[in-house]
Amino acid sequence: MSTGVVLLHGKWDQPPFAIAALTDALTDAGYRWRLPTLPWALRRLYDTPLAHALDQIADEAAALRAAGCSRVLLCGHSLGAGAALAVAARRGGIDGLILLAPGHFPERLATEGHTAASLANAARAVAGGRGQERITLIDVHQGQPRRLRIRPDHYLSYFAPDGAAVWPDNCRRLAVPLPMLWLVEDAPGAVAPGIDYAFRQAPPHPASQWRRVAATHHATPARSTDIVIDWLHSLDW
Repeated sequence: MSTGVVLLHGKWDQPPFAIAALTDALTDAGYRWRLPTLPWALRRLYDTPLAHALDQIADEAAALRAAGCSRVLLCGHSLGAGAALAVAARRGGIDGLILLAPGHFPERLATEGHTAASLANAARAVAGGRGQERITLIDVHQGQPRRLRIRPDHYLSYFAPDGAAVWPDNCRRLAVPLPMLWLVEDAPGAVAPGIDYAFRQAPPHPASQWRRVAATHHATPARSTDIVIDWLHSLDW
């Protein structure tokens, strides 16, 4: 039976996306794949809300099924990993998850003060009927803040600390146990949370793994290729 993988790139990434390092190995191993450009790409910068992005990803998965794939997994890098989890939790129809160098933790960004002021400014703009006007708001990637012109309503969809991008909540929302491979970067200055943050909130599956990889955040997909392919081969469908 054919298996397909939707690859989801990370925040501020641009072609060739870091996660594209997996494409040759997936092809050689007999897996079909798709690699869409998503709203958090560098040239798009949140030009559609998170809900639309989740729908786009679900459509990519459906396209693989229409092409003959009996099982479809999502493989995301950084914010793409969080989106993969959100699709599985909020849209369903996904058979497994590969989450590489998980990133973008809205509630932590707010609690640590990185986005609190921007969240308040965005909320005021929406309440005042200016939710569709781009204003300057703060984004953070791997500890690096950047001032971006973003629609406030879009910003809230990605950054709200109680919104659809929150990892622990999405793990608890999973309706059924899914095989999940979590590969967390292990390098000086890495800011990824540990195994207790979200992984253990998900329904346990015997094939699920949480592992560290000796790589930087950006290099994690390239350094994880063999692990990903071996894990896919090990799944007892």
